[in-house]
Amino acid sequence: MITFLRNLNWQLIGYIVLLQTELIGIHAMSDLIPGTNNWVEKAKQLLDLQIPTDNFYGPGSALLVLPFVLIGTSTYLANHFYFGLGAIAYWYICKAIPSKYGKTVALFALPANVYLIWLIDSSQDTVFEFFLLLWCVFFLSRKRTGLFAVTGFILCEVRAGYWIFYLGVSVLLFFRFYLRQRKFRLRKLFALYFLVVSSIFNVVNYGSPSPALEGGLTAYFGYTKYHYLSLPKMDMDVFLSGPNGAFSPSNGPEIPSGSTPAETNSIYQKAAIDSALSNKKETVLGWMQKFDSYFFDVQKIPHLPGKYVLDQEKKIISIGDERLNWNLVSGNLTYLIYRSALVVAGLISLGLLIGLSFTQKSNILSQLRLLPLALPFFFGAIPGILIYTETRFKIVSELLLIPLIIEIWSRAKRVKNSEKLSLS
Repeated sequence: MITFLRNLNWQLIGYIVLLQTELIGIHAMSDLIPGTNNWVEKAKQLLDLQIPTDNFYGPGSALLVLPFVLIGTSTYLANHFYFGLGAIAYWYICKAIPSKYGKTVALFALPANVYLIWLIDSSQDTVFEFFLLLWCVFFLSRKRTGLFAVTGFILCEVRAGYWIFYLGVSVLLFFRFYLRQRKFRLRKLFALYFLVVSSIFNVVNYGSPSPALEGGLTAYFGYTKYHYLSLPKMDMDVFLSGPNGAFSPSNGPEIPSGSTPAETNSIYQKAAIDSALSNKKETVLGWMQKFDSYFFDVQKIPHLPGKYVLDQEKKIISIGDERLNWNLVSGNLTYLIYRSALVVAGLISLGLLIGLSFTQKSNILSQLRLLPLALPFFFGAIPGILIYTETRFKIVSELLLIPLIIEIWSRAKRVKNSEKLSLS
């Protein structure tokens, strides 16, 4: 027993306890109901070996909440369970940082990201995304391709936007193997096979190959005429969905009575394309806003927590419940400080990478063990700019940039120290 206790990683256990305590504290202060309970019905269908009746969202989250439904306990325990498992992956990712001080800073970045833990508590799928994405990049950084393939597919079934990341990594692995071995290894294109099989499954059962049938609605939100007025300031869903908003009979696409979810998805996709082509100036302004929001905006997106609704007929914005309280304002301020530091540090590290690439004989990129951590964020920029972005859709991938940034700084410091030694 004593040997067992000695072998435990007490630092990791203390880290998990700290994070779980913070999650409990945020849950006590939050005015939102945790969303993991939304997956109970779909989880019960899976338990009955029934194909889920809808594919508005993929079944990934329901699959992960299924054990808690099976034992009949509160699904909120899933928030703590998967948060803990994801934090373990983050702990081992940070172990690759060559600097002891750097490891400490990277590990502290997770509890310092108060808004992420707020979403872990309240969002219906952020905790599952957190768990799966962190293990995905851990497996990728350790070259465990098979485990990455399985974990990544489930991640895509939680949030369909990750298909671009998943496919992109698969293609990169395929070409990297070809460049090294001059052989085609088709199994490296595992993501393509998963996509084809899941698309066929979706066509047979839901009438559409779309990974998730909310895609058309999301695209329409991102290309309505007045989308550029909502984000980054106001909640886009609320802002555009008023009585005389983008979905009203006079402004929105006509959805015939009895339309299937697949047909509705197609109607919204077509409406998004039509709106983008009809409102070219607004579309360009929207792309500019999306680009700025994804890379540079240091406030939480949307900035404001309340209810602001656009009336397109009267061209006025109605202000409803603003939900302003010190907990939310303090949380937004904390996130602003956090992301300001991230953006500045990220730009500096990018400058260091470019500088070292030109001044060092060895390839600095090949020395970075944590370089795969950048892939979710940069592949995520594609749907983020083409469709739309909010902080909750990129906050986990942003977290993964921190260990990489610190590793770059650590490598740069070692290069500087070695240059000093060579000169002395």
